[in-house]
Amino acid sequence: MGQLAFEYLDKACLAATSGPLGCSNAPTWELMIDGQLPPDAVKQALLWLCVAYPTCAAIVVPQGGTPDAAKNFVWSWPEKPPIEQLFEFHDLRNEPANAVDDLRDVVHDRFLDLFSRPPLQLILAWLPENRSRLFVKQHHGLADGRAMIEMLPDLAIFLNHALAGTQPDAQQLVVIPRRHELDAFDLTAGQRLLLLFAGIGEYVRSAFVTLRRPLSVLKQNASLDYSGGNRTIHVPLSPLTLQTWKDAAKRASGNLNWMMAAAFMVANKRWNEAQGVPVTRMNATTAAETRPRGQPFRSFANHLAFHIPDIDFTRFHAIADVMPEIQRQVKEQNARRAHLKRYLFERWFALTLKMVDFRKLLFASPRTVVNLNFSNVLAIPIPRLHGPSWQVTDVRVSTPLIPRTAIVLTLTNYDGAATLNFNYKASVATAAEVQALIEVFQGEVAHFVAAQGAT
Repeated sequence: MGQLAFEYLDKACLAATSGPLGCSNAPTWELMIDGQLPPDAVKQALLWLCVAYPTCAAIVVPQGGTPDAAKNFVWSWPEKPPIEQLFEFHDLRNEPANAVDDLRDVVHDRFLDLFSRPPLQLILAWLPENRSRLFVKQHHGLADGRAMIEMLPDLAIFLNHALAGTQPDAQQLVVIPRRHELDAFDLTAGQRLLLLFAGIGEYVRSAFVTLRRPLSVLKQNASLDYSGGNRTIHVPLSPLTLQTWKDAAKRASGNLNWMMAAAFMVANKRWNEAQGVPVTRMNATTAAETRPRGQPFRSFANHLAFHIPDIDFTRFHAIADVMPEIQRQVKEQNARRAHLKRYLFERWFALTLKMVDFRKLLFASPRTVVNLNFSNVLAIPIPRLHGPSWQVTDVRVSTPLIPRTAIVLTLTNYDGAATLNFNYKASVATAAEVQALIEVFQGEVAHFVAAQGAT
């Protein structure tokens, strides 16, 4: 039996989980496959995967109290992984064409109770014409997007060994470390303490801004009904389109990441106003890795902080002026280490809370604190996954939502093919409404690109 103490983001991701409220906090990676992997081969690959990534087979154990009353938790995993909980197989070869769509919805909405089952599940579905799907569902407490992207090639290696009847070598079965979150910071204990106290100032600063200019409540922020399905509209981008967007952003002295963030904010303003919702001020959390740059740091865990661009839409109106303002703010936040200050203060505060109190902060907030969430991992492409009898042709990602951000944009890259993933809660927004938002987004980007002289 192995054990590992929880980190702050483990606890935060668990707190953001509620079966009764419809919040799973468990993203799903959907691998579209030419070829049909034998179920026994996937099971064997999973057993090897749990050797290299033991927390994939873990459950959560509260320390010193019930799951609600405890403040501290550990990951605990058995010597033999519970394969019956980790794997599921569906033969849909003779089922109606929409059977895989129905299965996808079931998988996306599935709640993973970490106190009774592992944070990872693989669901294999055989389809007609020698095709299949492999859904890789992971609770966010298990790992962040980069860690999962780094894990998927290892899963492919284990699958090929299982298919060939060969044994992975010892190096392939070495445990990938789950490093402490603070290992990513090049800070002394004293520096961390100073930044922690400075984090209080970040929250006071934000409160004063809100007093002067209240945050607009967008359509997707108004409802706390998250009982609906977790749905995603995937928008593929051709390499030519992506390059055109990059070139336009560069001509405007920006970059693709902040151009996309600006486009998402501007599109939400236009989309909300078209539905009669006035928008004067909007903010967004944008994921920022805390892994150090320029040095090896492999860790199967969560290593995230957030920048928070905050746009006064009485002064800024389109991508061309919102993008440089976002860049200015992020540069200034980096200079004063605002994201690290917030992280360290939140870490200290969250680790003192009972789980029931932590959940109240997330699910019972009387006001909107954040309008939007934007996450871009285009710069960390998922490498091509394949073997002698199979190949993954595309990878889609669906991210479930928690209050009050009922529409979230994530950007992914599989083998050079980019995808915009518009994730939404079906009890807050309809597919038609999200499709309308996508069209506004695309229109705003097209207008920006044309204005920059790109075609």
